[in-house]
Amino acid sequence: MKKIWIAVLAVLLAASSLWGCARGGYTLLDVPKELKIDVKSLSEDADNLMPSGESTPLIAALPEEGLYVYATDATVAAGALVKYDGVLQYFPWRFTPQLAKPKLYVTDYNGDGKKDVAITFAATTGVTHVQENLRVLLREEKGFHDILYSTEKAILEAGTHMLVENTQADQFAVFVDGARKSFSLSGHGKLSEVIFDRWQEYTLGETITVQMRPELYFQNEQEPTYTGMIYTAEISLQNGVLTQTNAQVTL
Repeated sequence: MKKIWIAVLAVLLAASSLWGCARGGYTLLDVPKELKIDVKSLSEDADNLMPSGESTPLIAALPEEGLYVYATDATVAAGALVKYDGVLQYFPWRFTPQLAKPKLYVTDYNGDGKKDVAITFAATTGVTHVQENLRVLLREEKGFHDILYSTEKAILEAGTHMLVENTQADQFAVFVDGARKSFSLSGHGKLSEVIFDRWQEYTLGETITVQMRPELYFQNEQEPTYTGMIYTAEISLQNGVLTQTNAQVTL
């Protein structure tokens, strides 16, 4: 009997949430049973992002597009709720709202005639250490399909597009997808490796670009050398996968 009452209560709670969503003109999708969301309390006040003390704070918004992103927890989120195009959908993203600082954009990225959502969350921030994860939400019949482009994948792919070589003492060549550029750098020994893991961020628009600052590590040196080099690539959606294309470098 106890199990029956628990089951009935669960159904009533789910029905209550769905009724609240229906009143707001949107459908609630993919929320775990153990996660209690008071959908009627969700604010659309874009001037007061992440109000302290709320269980489901608004952390980002694009009001002109009707797009709102909420955290499920006011400190370290157990996930996020995205409200857009008649859907309020849960995603099991893990991030700290105070750190996240999302950027948002709405356009059709896969050419199917339906508007999709691009969103970035900062993984690490600082003056010289910025990293972002990119997510593209593709509109499907039921809701949104989440595609992640992680900082790790961005770093790995950049390393396959760009190569730096010591051509002779203090002289270097940068190869990006076959294109070659040269530069000089004195006062260092032999080049050890090139890394991309300190600074990386996206520009969202009709197309998405990523910018990274490659760092040069030399043998017998503990700290990286900054050259002012900027690596840029487009993030394209190909067969349901986000990948870098049209890479280039400026010196």
